[in-house]
Amino acid sequence: MPARHLPGDEPFFREWNEHHGPYTRSRSRAKIFARAIGLDTSPSVPVIGVVGSKGKGSAVAATTQYLMTLGYTVGTISSPPFLTNRERIRLNAKPLPESDYNALASRVSHALTLMPPVEDTGGYLAPTGLFTLAGADYLLRHGVDALVIEEGLGGATDEISQFRLDTLVVTPVFLEHEGVIGDTVDAIARNLVGAGDERTREVVFPETLCREAREAIDQLLPNATRHEVSAPKDLGFGPLTSMNVATGYAAASVTHAALQNLLPSPVQHEEAFRLASTLHLPGRSSLVHAHGTRWLLDAAISREGVASALENARSAGQFDDAHTLVCMPDIKDIASILDLLEKDRTILATTHEDHLFFENYPSDWETLPLDQALATMKSRATSVIALGTMSFAAEMAAYLELDTEHWISPGSEPCPDKATK
Repeated sequence: MPARHLPGDEPFFREWNEHHGPYTRSRSRAKIFARAIGLDTSPSVPVIGVVGSKGKGSAVAATTQYLMTLGYTVGTISSPPFLTNRERIRLNAKPLPESDYNALASRVSHALTLMPPVEDTGGYLAPTGLFTLAGADYLLRHGVDALVIEEGLGGATDEISQFRLDTLVVTPVFLEHEGVIGDTVDAIARNLVGAGDERTREVVFPETLCREAREAIDQLLPNATRHEVSAPKDLGFGPLTSMNVATGYAAASVTHAALQNLLPSPVQHEEAFRLASTLHLPGRSSLVHAHGTRWLLDAAISREGVASALENARSAGQFDDAHTLVCMPDIKDIASILDLLEKDRTILATTHEDHLFFENYPSDWETLPLDQALATMKSRATSVIALGTMSFAAEMAAYLELDTEHWISPGSEPCPDKATK
């Protein structure tokens, strides 16, 4: 959930607010909605889908940036947002203006009045799905040359699967959203890779991709060309995020090559590093000085992600004596993470979202509500490493006043020039 709510949010959340619990999200209802708004899910422009357990946002931003550098006007759907839901829908990496967002919300609201009863379609329209479908329609109507879509929750079970995905990007897959999109890594991988179908021509993935996801690609997308991305030198984000950024750049290169009938070529480190130096990824090892304290904020939710964030903090300097603020609800494996941290320099934070619980926090670790934890850190520490879920990162982004509007550093945005294509 974003840190701030807008009046235009209401239609996107209407059916979820009214019907979740007795019902679940409905793929058939999503198809009806797509027809109601006139969405072309197999458009004339290339569609790149991004799925995975971690690193999707980094790959999406990198894909968008590189396609823009190559001269394309790019529409992007990403999830979740940080500060407002406008961030979910971007034209050339910039969120919708609020006036356009409100107009889109009105269009969604009208389309919902044309829908059959929820009980007739076996479920409701999920907010993530409505942002995906309505956002894609908005972007296509604004004449984008390429569409980049991040899955909202899952692959085959998500609205991303409504689209013809010319290129599928698969970021690292692990036991995330267990019981929601699958009960095992194998089931989760099959759900995610199932976003693609027989129309998917290219699959791009990092060399670190797990066996289960590779097997899912082999079984579900046997006719797609595979592009395995080698681990790059550090692009300035640490090894995990750098890998996902490199994967995004590779996906853009593959898409460009397909459009130009060329053989795809690897993105050289020098070019990747130059691009990455202007790529802004809020919540991914974000360094900021606020409220008299140095902060490193990272939406790390796994042992590997936390280890990478701690290494990034060490390499950044000025965090040798840092305290740690952690927000990991019971859906995360907190036990595997805590043994990386110093108990006497760590506060475990809780939030008040109805769907999150923190009963797995050990009783002998300091635990405080987030607002109290922030006040305590301000009085106790000169540097803090903040780690947790995207919803926690959103609250921290608001507290730290992070710039979440720009993916590309202001002043360095490429100017799309169709003559270059």
